[in-house]
Amino acid sequence: MYTPAYFAEPDGRRIANLIERYGFATLLTPTASGLHITHAPLMLDTTDGEHGKLLGHLARANPHADALRDGVAVTALFHGPHGYVSPTWYETPGVPTWNYAAVHVHGTVRRIEQADAKWPLITELAAQYERGSAQPWDPELRHEQWWKMLDAIVGFEIAITSIEAKFKLSQNRQPKDQQNVIDRFEAGSHPDGHAMARLMRENLARRKAG
Repeated sequence: MYTPAYFAEPDGRRIANLIERYGFATLLTPTASGLHITHAPLMLDTTDGEHGKLLGHLARANPHADALRDGVAVTALFHGPHGYVSPTWYETPGVPTWNYAAVHVHGTVRRIEQADAKWPLITELAAQYERGSAQPWDPELRHEQWWKMLDAIVGFEIAITSIEAKFKLSQNRQPKDQQNVIDRFEAGSHPDGHAMARLMRENLARRKAG
């Protein structure tokens, strides 16, 4: 990923937060017959290995699942908030551009087939997205039925070998221009704009503190 130095994000905590908040990833696996691409939610576990690991599952009927063999190299793309930036928002001359946050995670696969190992992949992922629900899904309900359905999925973990993170947040502009962009995003109605404004505010505060 092309990443000028001022857009590179080195903070592992901010990267992990983005992956957790925008966990619906694009999974890429090159094979001799072509590139497999699947969109699926993935979980980050930072407690295992130097960079951590990603956990997920695919439908067994998906041809991509067959390509996820032990040791296969894959890439997962995580897309954070993004939005158009007009040069009219600047006090100094500029051109139209796009602000965004994206993380590319590279690693190798370990396939998971045992039912008792696949069950946490379902329940822990669901728990992450059930937070705050007035009636969260109870994985113990109809437990036997769900257990039988586990054969329909293939589980996997990705041991992370490297991470590329690009947070393009107008860092190449003067602070006043950055503040104007934040104000415009906050004034808009799109949730991505509001999320982008929060990221930009965090970034400005971190730079001032540093």
